[in-house]
Amino acid sequence: MTKIVQGPGYDLLVAYGAKENGLIASGQMQRLFFPIFMHVNLVHLLVNMFGLWSIGRIFEMIAGHRNLFILYLVAGITGNFCSFALLQNLSVGASGSLFGLLLCLFIIQKYEERLSKQFKRPTQGMQFGRVLLVNLVLNIIFGFSIPIFDWAAHLGGSLAGILFGFALTTRHKWNLKFILSSANSMQLKKKFFERHRIYYVGIILLNILFSMAFFNIKKYQIIYGKAIESAAENKNMVMSYEDLPQYEDILVSQNEETNPENMQNDAIFLHENGYFFAALNLYEVLYTLSKEGFGSEQFSSDSNKVLLKAAIELAKQDRITIATMKKYNQKKIYNKKNITEICAKPAALYMTLGFFQISGKLYECAYALNLGNDEYALKGIESFHLAEDTQGINQILSMINIADKK
Repeated sequence: MTKIVQGPGYDLLVAYGAKENGLIASGQMQRLFFPIFMHVNLVHLLVNMFGLWSIGRIFEMIAGHRNLFILYLVAGITGNFCSFALLQNLSVGASGSLFGLLLCLFIIQKYEERLSKQFKRPTQGMQFGRVLLVNLVLNIIFGFSIPIFDWAAHLGGSLAGILFGFALTTRHKWNLKFILSSANSMQLKKKFFERHRIYYVGIILLNILFSMAFFNIKKYQIIYGKAIESAAENKNMVMSYEDLPQYEDILVSQNEETNPENMQNDAIFLHENGYFFAALNLYEVLYTLSKEGFGSEQFSSDSNKVLLKAAIELAKQDRITIATMKKYNQKKIYNKKNITEICAKPAALYMTLGFFQISGKLYECAYALNLGNDEYALKGIESFHLAEDTQGINQILSMINIADKK
C-alpha cells in the first residue's frame, strides 16, 4: 500500500528518464519524451488514465485516432519543453498531454457552437462539456497533491492543444467552405491548405522558443543532474556510523589516507596554510569519528574532542589553529598537485564503503581545494544525495555557482 501511494521513488524516476533540466542540457533529449509515459505512483497513473479514457474516446470520435495519437505526443513534448524553460523541478506524467486534449476539445466545442448557430442546428457540445470540466478540475486538484507537480507542463500542453484545435477547426472550416462554394476554385482550395498549417508552425515555434532555455542552464544544474543520475544508477547500501567499527582495520590500519590521526595532521596543515573551509570540513568529519570512538585511544579521547571542537570554531572564523594542536602536525610536505588528495583519497574509500555523509564532507573539502575539478563536486553531491543531506547539496551547488562566476 505504501508503494502505491509513494511510488518507486525519486532515484528510480531519474534512472528511467524523468524530466531533469541538468541532464537534458547535458544532451539527454529523450527526457523530453519519456516522462509522458511515466508516473509518480499508481494513483497518479489511474487519474491520468481515467482522463485519457474519458477525454480520449470523445476526441477520437471527433478528430480520429491519428490526430489523437499526434496531439498526445505533441502536447506532452511541448509541455516538457515548457517545463524545461520555466521550472527546475524533476517531473513525470501525462498531464501535459491531457491538458492538450482538453483545450483542443474546448476549441472544437466553441467551433461547433458557431456552426450550430450558422446552420440553425442543435449543438452536441454539452454532451462532453461536463467531461471537460470534471477532468480539468480533477487534474488540477490532484496535481497539487503529488510531490512532483508540474504546472509548466500543463501550460505548455494547453498551448499546444489550443493551437492544434485551431488547426483542426480551420481545416474543417475551409474544407466546408470549399465543398459548399459554387465557384469551387483552386484559389479557395489553396487557402484551405495554407491557413490551417500556420497553427502547426506555431506549435513548432513555441517549442523553439521554450528550447531557448538551453542558453540559461547553469553549470551547477548540469553537475547536479549528473550526480543524482549517478546516485540512481549506483545506489549502494547506506552505512551508518554504528557500522564504522567493522571497517576499522581497513580505514585505520591498512590505509594511511583514512587513518584518523593522519587526517588530523592533514587538517592542521590545511588550517595553518589558510585553507579554512577545507580544514573545517575535515575537522567536522574527524570530530564525528572521534565521538563515535573510532581510531586510537588518543584520537577518540575527550581532550582531543575538545581540541577538534575548538579548531572547528577557529576555522569558521578564519583564524589559525591553537598552539596545543600543533603537536599533532608532523609537518608533511605537500605540493599543489597532491594537496587536493588530502580529502579526495579518503573520500573515495568512504564512498566505496557506503559512508556517504562522510564522503560528502570529504569531497566538499576536496572541491574547496580545487574548484576546477568538477568530479569532486559531482561525487560530493552524489554522496549527500544518498545520505539525504539537502544542506550539503546546497552548499556544494553554491560553491559551483561561485566558481563559475569567477
